[in-house]
Amino acid sequence: MNNFGTVDYSKNKTPKGYVCSKCNSTDVKLWRQYNTFLDHIELMCVKCAGEAEGKDVSNIDDNGMIDSDVNGKTDQIGWLIPAVPTSEGDSFWGYTSVPQDGCDWWRKLKSCSDIKKERKLKLEEIEKR
Repeated sequence: MNNFGTVDYSKNKTPKGYVCSKCNSTDVKLWRQYNTFLDHIELMCVKCAGEAEGKDVSNIDDNGMIDSDVNGKTDQIGWLIPAVPTSEGDSFWGYTSVPQDGCDWWRKLKSCSDIKKERKLKLEEIEKR
């Protein structure tokens, strides 16, 4: 992975290289593999992450949280964790090391409007029955 540009956590804007490696979605929250060398990391939007991990992500909220398999809510999708880049844009923070302004930046990004729209349509369809 190359440096994709600096990140200003005070702005709700993603750097140029912050793109889903599967569908090329931009300006949305992305997830990455846990404990993986930087050169092997794939960034994925919620929809692609859910497909890759075999997880239902249709209930994602604005903070990037989904129902946990264990209890409550989580921002992890299977083995994938939020991809929060360093402010220099040359690496990603470890899951438990992300500074608060990095967490806030990631949470402010769109989760994925398509997932919410699809879920809403499914619920409306169920209600019609």
